[in-house]
Amino acid sequence: MAVSDTSPMGCTWQRYLEHLTGEHGGWTALTHTLMRRAGPWVGLPVDPGTIERGLRRLKSRGNASGGQYGRWLLRYFGVPQPLEDTARWMGQYHGRFADLPLSLREAQLWLWDRPPIAESPTACWIHLGLASVALRRRNPQDARLRLVHAADTTHVAVAAQVESALLEARLETDAGQAVHADEALARAQAQIARLPPGGERDCYHARWADQRAYHLIHAGPQPRLLPAARLYRSINVRSPVAFALFRRDHGLAYCHWKLGDRDRAIHHARAAAEQAGDAGLLRFRVMALQLLAHIEPREAQRLHSRADRIITELEHVDLKRLR
Repeated sequence: MAVSDTSPMGCTWQRYLEHLTGEHGGWTALTHTLMRRAGPWVGLPVDPGTIERGLRRLKSRGNASGGQYGRWLLRYFGVPQPLEDTARWMGQYHGRFADLPLSLREAQLWLWDRPPIAESPTACWIHLGLASVALRRRNPQDARLRLVHAADTTHVAVAAQVESALLEARLETDAGQAVHADEALARAQAQIARLPPGGERDCYHARWADQRAYHLIHAGPQPRLLPAARLYRSINVRSPVAFALFRRDHGLAYCHWKLGDRDRAIHHARAAAEQAGDAGLLRFRVMALQLLAHIEPREAQRLHSRADRIITELEHVDLKRLR
């Protein structure tokens, strides 16, 4: 997804109002649009000048609560699309924001975990991003708490519901609760079907397929590799999104390796590394390099060294478990 507002700072009321005044043609136009949308029955002052002064004062409130004027703006205008898109990008596991060094990613999310975003439905994406950070820090309690906060946000977008269900399934899997994980994956699958066709749906389907395949391979008495491979092949091979293609090739590489077809496994593992690299998705490139190191033991030392350098730069120590 293209993101049009990714400057390295939080979202203040000033930034929020700069977007609104830009969209609506200035302070006076914004004032009259608010009066028209709200109508006379919500308690707005009748004098446009009074309203405009109230809006201008709100601009200086930084990340403090927006009070009544802030509630009016969020109710009748919502969060401007560029800010909504940035929050969504920060909350999704499969985007490039997730490749940032973990401390930087966490700091950016904390800057957005305050008003005005924290007082809007867009807050669900920030909670989801922080849940993912907690998961990588191996802090399931904080991750679960953030998922609760995300669920408490009203009017949660379908994509956010999918993101939440997939993170919940991961938490349940890590806790050894396969039945609960399956229930969360079933919810995710139903919500994915509601997304419009396109790259975002491909990414979520790829993540769902990968988590479902993991259960087939690891949760039973015997690995069910052929059904798992079918799941990976269900990922759109013509997807315009490199993440989905990475996930497809990475999963097929693992399945073919375990099925004894080393040549096909190497082909898919190298393709996965290329897809991740082409998209600048370094975290996923690490996964592909580590898998390739298992498939080609003669190259293992070199491949692990390359992967370890990336892990150090990204502070993604959870990936070291894949060795």
